[in-house]
Amino acid sequence: MKKIFIVLTFIFISLLSFADNTNITMTTLSDEQTIELDFNVKLLLGMIKAENNPKYKKLLDYIDDNLAKKGEVKYSANINLKKASSEVFSESGELLYEEKLPEEFMDILNYSLATADDKEKTKKVIKGFYENTAYMLISKNNGKPKFFKEVNLESDGHKIKNTIEVILKRELTEAEKKELLSLKNEKLITKYRTYVDNEISKVYTDNNLTILKEFKNSTETLTAYDKNRNSLKREKRYTDSSYSNGTLKSYKNDKLVDEIVFENSMPKLKKMYYDDGNLAFEFPLKDGKIHGEAKKYYRSGKIREVYSFKNGKREGIGREYSETGEIIKESLYKDNEEIKKIK
Repeated sequence: MKKIFIVLTFIFISLLSFADNTNITMTTLSDEQTIELDFNVKLLLGMIKAENNPKYKKLLDYIDDNLAKKGEVKYSANINLKKASSEVFSESGELLYEEKLPEEFMDILNYSLATADDKEKTKKVIKGFYENTAYMLISKNNGKPKFFKEVNLESDGHKIKNTIEVILKRELTEAEKKELLSLKNEKLITKYRTYVDNEISKVYTDNNLTILKEFKNSTETLTAYDKNRNSLKREKRYTDSSYSNGTLKSYKNDKLVDEIVFENSMPKLKKMYYDDGNLAFEFPLKDGKIHGEAKKYYRSGKIREVYSFKNGKREGIGREYSETGEIIKESLYKDNEEIKKIK
């Protein structure tokens, strides 16, 4: 059952978003991966309205009417496995929009059920994951468009709650909406991020916060907690509007573990740290391999080793030092082989 839980968790995160819009972005089930914005976020941005597709008219009229009268709109959505469709309802329960689930999605669910040892238990797990209502709210936060979503589900005896909140910097112009509609994959997400003031997602397991993800001020933060409240955090800070340059830092219980500097989405330099926060290693990277001068440090901060690398292999002079700064070993390397001992 644990294996089924893991498989369904993956499906829930990466696939359900196509129909139930669980995540801000999603990956479709196809030979070619595509990244898309969440349907509800498209509503918030005004992209769905800009499509001018009559199939959304009832839903859009409901949203516009409630925003005009109340300043907010509440609606809900769920997956109907029997009908193989996703459904959107008004606050009073009226069906506003319905769309068939992708065949690939249903094929994976049917395969999970067909290959399960305990089919009844697996069926219950699947229903617990998917046949739960997600509650949505679109409103304004100090004049800024805001979206909030909450979904509660149960699997393998665990109660899981997921909340998502997105706040935009401002309303988009018609030209900006149409531009977003013309973009795809990474270009779409990069442009979307320029309109985001704050984006935060939380996952609770049995009322305990287990995952916290936030995007604000060009910084992505992902924190995971275990049952003992130990934490692992990843912080990606972008340095320009292309979102392809910056630093990626990893923390364990708020202590820095390692740091990667990336350019054009490729790692260029990696640093690793002792548990007291002092630098332990640093090495440049090229195409995922060590390339250049790599350094190792004592806890005191003094140099311990310096080696030159070329495409992941030792090349040139390598030295090792005592903590007092004396060279204790010096050798010449070629193609990762020591060819001469100098000291």
